[in-house]
Amino acid sequence: MRDLLGQPVDAAFERYGRAAADRRVGEDRWLRFEGSNWTLRLRARPGRIGGPALVRSWTAAFAEGFDTVREAWRALGLPPPEPAAGTAETRWPLRDGAGRVHSLTLSVRHGRIRAVTGFDEPPDWGVETPLLDDA
Repeated sequence: MRDLLGQPVDAAFERYGRAAADRRVGEDRWLRFEGSNWTLRLRARPGRIGGPALVRSWTAAFAEGFDTVREAWRALGLPPPEPAAGTAETRWPLRDGAGRVHSLTLSVRHGRIRAVTGFDEPPDWGVETPLLDDA
């Protein structure tokens, strides 16, 4: 998931196979991929007129959820957050492999992380938590 934001939508098909749903609403293209215990929804939009649809946001939802941020990150193939945090923090920055900073938001229900959403823009809340990085 780390480098999916800003990538052509074809990268999602290469990683997750055929979409369970694929529809267009205005300039947006919405895709849904499904696994046995997860659902991934993507919103894509061209970066320029006539250009390929680029992934602008994604939401990974989990049937069982996770107890910690570290578990959720591991399931998504993201580098571990530093320092390790519990479920009280719901917004995180994410640095992709090219060094761009994106926003991540956690959805917590009944004390478990049920979904993580990534946005193709830097955090607008002020970065108080460390950037997720390979270091």
